[in-house]
Amino acid sequence: MDDSLSHIRDVGVLSSTLSSKGPLIDESYLILQAYREGVNIRDFRDAMVHGQILPHTSYHTRRTIWNHVFKRYFKHGNEWVIRRLKESISGGKDSIEFLSLAYLYYVLRDRFTFMFITERLWSIWDSKTISIESNDVREYLEEISEDFIEVTHWRESTKRKLAQNTIRSLTAFGLIKGNKNRSIQQPSISDEAVFHLLCVLWDEGYRGKQIIDAPDWRMFLFDESNISYALSRLSMLGWIGFEKSGSTVILDLIREHGV
Repeated sequence: MDDSLSHIRDVGVLSSTLSSKGPLIDESYLILQAYREGVNIRDFRDAMVHGQILPHTSYHTRRTIWNHVFKRYFKHGNEWVIRRLKESISGGKDSIEFLSLAYLYYVLRDRFTFMFITERLWSIWDSKTISIESNDVREYLEEISEDFIEVTHWRESTKRKLAQNTIRSLTAFGLIKGNKNRSIQQPSISDEAVFHLLCVLWDEGYRGKQIIDAPDWRMFLFDESNISYALSRLSMLGWIGFEKSGSTVILDLIREHGV
């Protein structure tokens, strides 16, 4: 197992695979619950595909769901992240603790979703228009196709499904509200999720003002004042040391992470 969080992020070629099954919140919750209750991770696949954890009747569906959840939350191999995800389900599948932590790794583990949120969705939010629809995902795909040749090889049905599932997932995680007239909203984010993102940035080598300036905070729709407030909360909890005066930022991690 790798203790560093610097390898958590998906930096590979763009893929529509991880987003193709949507948010999988209920399924992820059931899997983490079973794991917390003692099912060995090595036995998970057999338990999953034979219907011992998920209620889905189709063998193919259960196997596909397991593959997706495994890639999102287990494949990176960081025991600290997995342990915290298991602990986050204590408040239930609708709790802020579980949803915001599951959301964070859902995005970090899928490069396309990360790019869409931190670039296109953020630009809509920042412009104060906040209205969003599946077509915004399709337009973004066209915009990036010159730089990401793999997108040009995707079928139209793949792009359409990706657009629909991206909007559906972000609605489930609380970034989008509404059905017909959809709009962007700032999601509820736990202190734990803020700390995890901070730790990822820290292990990637970010320090001081670089952390405040990181575009990753856009996943939470945080501007600089939101970031400072969230980090101040972590400081009050005793998890970090944090001081900010103008452009000067002093930040140190106190709470153990990654192990």
